[in-house]
Amino acid sequence: MKKIKFILSVLFLVFLSSKTFAVSTTGAASVYKITMTYLQLCETGSTTASCLNPLTVGSGDSGLINIADTTAGVAAASYGDFTKVPFGKTYSHYQVTMKRAVQIKGSVSDGSNTCYTVSDSGDISKNVVGSTSSGDEAEITAYMAMTISGLGDEINSISAGDGTGTAQAAGTVDDDDEYFQYRGAFTKSIKLKKGKIPTLKLAFGTSSALAYEGSSGGCTATIAQNQGLYGGKPDVTATVID
Repeated sequence: MKKIKFILSVLFLVFLSSKTFAVSTTGAASVYKITMTYLQLCETGSTTASCLNPLTVGSGDSGLINIADTTAGVAAASYGDFTKVPFGKTYSHYQVTMKRAVQIKGSVSDGSNTCYTVSDSGDISKNVVGSTSSGDEAEITAYMAMTISGLGDEINSISAGDGTGTAQAAGTVDDDDEYFQYRGAFTKSIKLKKGKIPTLKLAFGTSSALAYEGSSGGCTATIAQNQGLYGGKPDVTATVID
C-alpha cells in the first residue's frame, strides 16, 4: 500500500500570551529548528481543546528540521504513515507532540533596541537574554511558549513525548514539561477513499517566529520567568487537496 506522508510544516503554533507585559512583540528568525515526537489524527467532533479518538500515525524523534531554510509552499520534511488510517473515517483535526526546545537565531525590537539572540543555552523554566549588538547574534537553544495558563486551548504541555505523558489542561504550559501538544484543524476534513489519496499543501514563513516579553530596553537585563526571548509563532497555512 502506498504511504502518505504528513507534511510536518503544517504543525506550528500560537504562542503569544494573553498576559500583559510592558512589551510583547515578535521578530524574524533566520534559523528555526523544531523536533516532532508524536503525531495523531482526531476524528470529526474534535476541537482545538480536545482530540477525539486519536489515531497515532507517527512516533519517534524526527530530528532537528530548520523550517526557516525552506521555500514557502514547499515541505520542510515529512512525518507519519497514513497507511494506518482506515478508509471511510473522517478526521477534522490533528494533534502533534513536539519538544519545547528549539534552535533559533534572529532579532526583535523590544521597544528601545533591536534585541539579538546570543550564545545562551536557554532554560526550560524561563526565557533567555539577548544582546543589542548585531555582532553577537548566534544560534541558541530557547523554549517555545510562555510557562503560564491562558495561552489558547490548542496548546498544552505534557511530561513525555511518546504518548505516555501526563498532560496539562488546555491552554497551560508547565515550566517542568519538556514537551507540548498542539491541536489544529485541517482546512477541510481528511477522509481516505480507495483509489483517491489526499495531498496536504501549505505555505509558511518565519517573519514573526522569535518572540519577546519584558520591559522596553530590557533586552540584556537579568531575565525573570516569562520575560526575554523565546520561540514564537511561524506563519502557516495548510490546505487539504483531494
